[in-house]
Amino acid sequence: MFLDNIMEALPGVLDKYNMKACTYPARYAYWRDNLFERIMRLFVWKTGADLIMPKEIEQRLIIDGKCSIQHIKREKELTAVFCNFFGVTKYYDEFKKITYHTPIDAGERTIGKDCVIIENNALRNPVLPLIHSYAMLLAHAEVTFIDICVNARDHNGIPIASTEISKQAVKSYQRSKFNGKYDVIGDPSFIGVQFSPSGDLKSEVFKELWEVRNNILRDFYSDIGVKVAFEKNSNVINAEIEANDSMLLLNIKDMIEYRKRGAEAVNKLFGTEWTVEVAEEIRYEEKEEENDVQRSADMEA
Repeated sequence: MFLDNIMEALPGVLDKYNMKACTYPARYAYWRDNLFERIMRLFVWKTGADLIMPKEIEQRLIIDGKCSIQHIKREKELTAVFCNFFGVTKYYDEFKKITYHTPIDAGERTIGKDCVIIENNALRNPVLPLIHSYAMLLAHAEVTFIDICVNARDHNGIPIASTEISKQAVKSYQRSKFNGKYDVIGDPSFIGVQFSPSGDLKSEVFKELWEVRNNILRDFYSDIGVKVAFEKNSNVINAEIEANDSMLLLNIKDMIEYRKRGAEAVNKLFGTEWTVEVAEEIRYEEKEEENDVQRSADMEA
């Protein structure tokens, strides 16, 4: 196969026969990075002639809830940096100054004088805890689904070994079963292994578990303010759908509003022409308005 040649040249990158790839730590790492990337695609930054990369801004907003835009080491181009607040004001959550750190520079800056703080939302809350929560749920759902699929190959029996020798025989058997191999058990010690049934598996179990996985992913999109297609059941009324849409708009509008405020502050302080917009693929509010206008025009015609 095409990719096999590439994977052989890059050992350790991905092993299709590796049981560890189906464990909770592996699935969690996959979904953590995958969900992080999906959130980074929500907003489109245009920074003009500045060399700053939009991903540097977004990853700091997602991880830390805030990002400082400034010059470092007397460089001409602007840089996005992680920062910490200090400087007493009359509020506990408002500050005058920051400390910052990069691989090549560190120091202090005064907010509004030689740096601008872009915030992820009204409370400067990061998105990383949300990513962590859903990555855990998705990892558990997928590991459970994988385990059920593998266990169904021997009618969901749980092997019970009474000696260390039979334990090793069971492990060898399970590796073959996991990889879907046709194998012959030639070890006499396997004779003493007993299989304890844990219940019959029906097709509904697989469907329901996969549905749970899809619902978790759908809820993740809802929490960040992205509408996804879903099957409407008879118990869902239009008022509930409209209320859900309002919550979606509330979530994403908060994030885009504070990004735009940050871009305007950068333009004012540094004379740039930065802009930021919601990615075109998820501008469903604009699309719905266009559809309403088109429907009205069709009715009048």
